[in-house]
Amino acid sequence: MFFGPPPIALLADMTSIPTPGIPRILHQTWHTFPVPIETGDTASWQRLNPRWQYQFWDDTALRDFMAGQFPQLLQVYDGYAHPVQRADLARYCLLKHFGGVYADVDTRCLQSLEPLAGDPRVILCEEPRDRQHHAHRRGLPALLFNGTMASPAGHPLWDAVIDHCLRMSSRTTGHVLETTGPLILSAAVAQWAQPDEIALHSSHLFAESDSDRCPPAERFGPFRDLCVSQHFWQGSWFRERPPHALKRAVTKLRKLRHRLRGRRPRLAALRARMDETLLHREIPADERFPKVTILIPVRNGASTLARNLDAILGLDYPKNRIQIVYGEGDSSDETPEILKGLIARHAATFAGMRRLETRRNAPHFPHARRWRPAFQAKRRAGLARARNELVRQVLADDSDWILWMDADVIGLPSDLLTALLAVREKIVTPDCVLEPDGPSYDLNAFLDIGEPGEVEYMRHVRGGIFQPPVNYWARRHLDDLRYLDRVPLNGVGGTVLLVRADLHRAGLLFPETPYRDLLETEGLGQLARDLGIVPVGLPSVQVLHDRQ
Repeated sequence: MFFGPPPIALLADMTSIPTPGIPRILHQTWHTFPVPIETGDTASWQRLNPRWQYQFWDDTALRDFMAGQFPQLLQVYDGYAHPVQRADLARYCLLKHFGGVYADVDTRCLQSLEPLAGDPRVILCEEPRDRQHHAHRRGLPALLFNGTMASPAGHPLWDAVIDHCLRMSSRTTGHVLETTGPLILSAAVAQWAQPDEIALHSSHLFAESDSDRCPPAERFGPFRDLCVSQHFWQGSWFRERPPHALKRAVTKLRKLRHRLRGRRPRLAALRARMDETLLHREIPADERFPKVTILIPVRNGASTLARNLDAILGLDYPKNRIQIVYGEGDSSDETPEILKGLIARHAATFAGMRRLETRRNAPHFPHARRWRPAFQAKRRAGLARARNELVRQVLADDSDWILWMDADVIGLPSDLLTALLAVREKIVTPDCVLEPDGPSYDLNAFLDIGEPGEVEYMRHVRGGIFQPPVNYWARRHLDDLRYLDRVPLNGVGGTVLLVRADLHRAGLLFPETPYRDLLETEGLGQLARDLGIVPVGLPSVQVLHDRQ
């Protein structure tokens, strides 16, 4: 048994340890050795597992290990803003290289690890029930605990987990939970194609607290009768302070002003106007190459229309199943003439290609200032009117799907339509970026991951609609969620947006007055969700937007 940071010679010896199944190696990490007694009970692990090689890794030894065995990850490892992110990445690497059991120091071992020795599977457990909402909000089945894990050496699952960390490596200052922590592990496991290689358990196995604050509703997993360890749960992901009296008073005034702006449509009234049967009609199981109408609202799109059409021509979807409809109005450049030429040259390539005239009936804002919060309510209401006018004019067609697309989208993956349709959901959107793997450009596509208090919420209601800052803590955009293949959304963007045509025919249109303080595409996404139709985002499918 070894106590303290491992010498380099011992590291070399460990690489040659035969490891059928889970080897008898126990890893713990902390900044320095010894660990402060109030932090955790490291002695319990050594006392109850005398046959196990105990490996303690301080910061220096851990970095030496990463430099020696995973040099390709060292730049990412060193670049993390938080020490716990380095500890997370390193624990996955330790289990990949050596195998064994990894346990956080803020734990106590309750019984021997011997029942786990030699097991060929990765052994994991869920976090307690009161933390599962972090996973469920993102569409994951469960939030898994990465504070204690067991694995054979060399298991390929850890390659997938490490790859997920790399996908999120640009978020060096992001929240640990979704850059290296439990959400990363949970996503990799949910996407793993060989579930028999992973033994999942309720939180009883590794993650029960010393106060038993939230025991699982029912124990499950191959080791349902085993309770190996307790976790002390010394940290907290979110801390909120109650607002003081002045902020509460200001909030009351903001709410009053908000109410005076006019009545807002309620869900029941909107639902009563819709055809519920059409709204919830299932997508046919045998639907192959359905008819798609690409709707392109455009005003002053002269600089990008040709490149936009080139991107559409590059789709590998049968062109005789696509029609393109441009909704053009209020242009002051050569857009009408360019559209006329494009239609003349390419109409025969598609099932149809035409221009419809639409009027936005909204004030024009200077291009450089159109994003200002003061302009958004009028601007987005005008966009909603233009979209609704356009879609009403094509609903008589027999299209199965509507693909909304902005005229300044200039890059599409060739399999875009195939990828969106394969999701088999009624509202689907890819991530719109200015450069491959860059930040999301279309910030109207978002997931709400938290619920702000009234004071905080009203602070961000401007011009009658909710306009939080870009990096708002309770909201995630698609570039924040690239560890997921697909994710449920609250708001959707319109740069590229696939909508089942039945939804529009049923009466689901873009809110022209705020619905739950959201307009246009954002409002459509939230309204659809409230009607039981959850929009889906695909963070790994990217389309390119012009930089102008």
